[in-house]
Order: sequence, then structure tokens, then C-alpha cells
Amino acid sequence: MIVLLTGDDQHAIQEQLNQYKAEIDSQWLTLCYHRFPADHLDRAISVARTCSLTGGKKLVIVENCHLKQWGDTELSTLQQLVQVPEFTILVFVATNVDKRLKIYKHFVKYAKLFEFSLIPPWRTDLIEKAISTQAKKIKLVLSKNAVEYLAEAIGNDMTRAATELRKLYIYGNGRQLELAEVKELVPCQTQSSLQLASAIRQGESNQVLHLLDDLLSRSEPLMVIVATLLTQFRTWLWVKSAIVSGIKKDSELAQLCNISNPNRIYYLRQEVANTSINALAKAVTMVLDLEMSIKRGADSGAVASHRASSKDLLLIILSVSRLFKLT
Repeated sequence: MIVLLTGDDQHAIQEQLNQYKAEIDSQWLTLCYHRFPADHLDRAISVARTCSLTGGKKLVIVENCHLKQWGDTELSTLQQLVQVPEFTILVFVATNVDKRLKIYKHFVKYAKLFEFSLIPPWRTDLIEKAISTQAKKIKLVLSKNAVEYLAEAIGNDMTRAATELRKLYIYGNGRQLELAEVKELVPCQTQSSLQLASAIRQGESNQVLHLLDDLLSRSEPLMVIVATLLTQFRTWLWVKSAIVSGIKKDSELAQLCNISNPNRIYYLRQEVANTSINALAKAVTMVLDLEMSIKRGADSGAVASHRASSKDLLLIILSVSRLFKLT
């Protein structure tokens, strides 16, 4: 079996890898469990092609594959995928892939594609559901208020959610935990990219600096911050444009702006009520340019590029914030 796991939900991807690993006989892990970086593709394919010495399953994982780093040589190597035995689980892991690439089109002839995307930070209903599901898996009993608080405190960071829930399980020792106890044990990381977007829209430069500093100090990936800002500002622009054009019904606004939860329109109306449509349009353009700049830096892989991207992030976000301070 050949699998391509892609997406920004690293916790879900790791859970999937753990499931594959659990299929390997634990006493033969040394012989049947292998991990390789993307630049060792030749070796990984060679190991995957050989049958397991134990007669059971073998797991071979190739990490950090974004496919762009591979050229014609690697494409030639991947022709050998057809020779991978049935009982070998060959897994390629990528944060994101460009589906237009020739090498991707070759991949999907042989590999099953599984995409794992983080829950959008504003979908608190889905975050609450995910936390409840994880809690049930480990037999942790939480009150409804406690689950709602955890969704707010943790956000869409499912890796942190798993850690915090295990801690609560040990503390609870089988009994239901209430809101007050959970608050004492799980700190609320209120500084989120969504709050950063709100501070920018309100032109609160000091708050913008504080929130951005907190996000970077927690090693929040630049692309995650910028992607969230871009999504939020695009949504505000779509809603504002629709309102200006005369659309009044929430259901029509939600459909036109591709918003799955119509109840969210009420809050979006309030958020854009006193916001300039021109400022929103300029903000989207500036954040989109920033995203492209950071992607180019990521492709180069240089530390200096990362530092430059961080500086660009600060300067452009402050410039965007000033757009709204003037309106």
C-alpha cells in the first residue's frame, strides 16, 4: 500500500502514522519500521521494494516531501513504485503539495491521498466536537462548559489538545471535571491569529505588536499566521462588498461569501459596519503579497530568508493596521 499524507494538521497526520505503525509486529520493529528524509528517496524506495524478512508487514515513511524538491531523477526513481510489495506500507508525508506538478500526477496513479487540514480557528463548534471526541477516546469525562472553555483556550491546536486532555485524564482519575478545575489546569492562550486580525482591523497598533510578539514567541509558523489573516480579511471584504451591493438577507450573504454557518453573518456584519471597503481591499492585496514573499523565502530554505520574512511580517502588518487607523 502506498499513501500520501498531506495537510497542516500535524497531529492528525501523526495519529495516522501511529495507526500504520501499530500494524507492525512490535517484536520486529527494528527490521520492519523505517523513516527517511525526502533527500534519501533512493534508499527509501529500495527498502520499500524488498519483502519483509519476517513475512509480515513493513512500514517505510518518507518525511517532509513537498514534491517540488524532486526533479527528473526522482521521477525516474518513483517509476519503481509499481514494484512495492502488497504488504509494504510506503508513506509519503507532506505539509502541502502542488497538484499541478507532473510528479504529483505520477504519484496518484499508485498512492492513496489523505488530506488533513486544521479546523478553521473560528469554527468553535467543530473544535468543541474534536475535543469531545478525543476526550471520549481516552475515557475523560468533561462538563459541557469545560469543553467550551477548552475550545477557546486551545483553539485548533489539536496537538496541544491531546497533551492537555491526557493531563486532565490523569488528574480526574475517572470522575467528571467541571469548568473551574479545567481553568486551573489549562491556561488560555488568548493571543491567536484571529485576534491579531481583529486588532489590525481596529487599527490598534500597540495591541497588534503585543499579539504578534506572543505568536512568534510561541513559534507559531509565519505561514499559519499569514494564511489566517488572509482568510479573515478576504471574508470581511466579501461580506462588506455584498452589504454595499445591497444584499440584506443573512442566508444570501452566507451563500455568496461561502460561509458555511449563516449564524456567523450576524457577527461579521458588526465587524465590518464601520470598516472602509477600500481599506479591506488594500489589506487583502498587502497580505497576499506578504504570503507570496514568505513562500518564496520558504522555498529557498535559508535561515536568513526566514529572518527577512519575520521582518516583512512585522512591517506589513503594521502598515495594514495603519490603513484602518485612518478610516
